[in-house]
Amino acid sequence: MAKFINPFTDMGFKRIFGQEINKDLLIDFLNALLKGERRVKDIRFLDKELLPEYENDRSL
Repeated sequence: MAKFINPFTDMGFKRIFGQEINKDLLIDFLNALLKGERRVKDIRFLDKELLPEYENDRSL
């Protein structure tokens, strides 16, 4: 088992930035990307899984 999470994979990015417990990390990351143009003060996590429209569709 790997000791570190790779943030360059979908799973790793979601694991690091997609959890309420890491909310401060995501806010800092977004503010670094914005470079002072705007400041993110708070975020709200919504359901991240979109169910497929039809049974045979892939999830989004």
